[in-house]
Amino acid sequence: MLLATQVQSILYHFLMGWVFAFGFSMLVSFKKAFRFGFLKAALEFLYPIVFTMILFYGLFHINGGGTDAYLILFFILGIMIYYRFYLSVFLQFFNGIKRFLKPLQHKILLVNSKIVGIIKVPVKMLKRRRRNVRKKRNKKSKKEKASDSDIS
Repeated sequence: MLLATQVQSILYHFLMGWVFAFGFSMLVSFKKAFRFGFLKAALEFLYPIVFTMILFYGLFHINGGGTDAYLILFFILGIMIYYRFYLSVFLQFFNGIKRFLKPLQHKILLVNSKIVGIIKVPVKMLKRRRRNVRKKRNKKSKKEKASDSDIS
């Protein structure tokens, strides 16, 4: 591998380690927004897999997709640099975004509850109507059976 290719590979691994840590900290920060535990688990499971595919796709264009132990160390160094120096800054940023989106989330949940309420009311009314029709039919059939038995 040429020196220029090695330098590009080192910088790419370092930056991708930083980006991986940034994305993962963002995922963990916004994880509470997901309601279903299965979705949380799937995201935490799929994120490293998808990121690894992106890493090797870019690495394929730089040096044919080859990686060595020292390149993996630069990837880990990028992660460590992010968590040591940048995490506190970006956590404040993520919390600011969450605070900004919180009223929007409440409005969306309120509208969703109203829509679900509008949909549920006719369904309940329809079920009640069907139940009343069945009761009336049963009463009529009982009266007819009673009148038939009186006749015979």
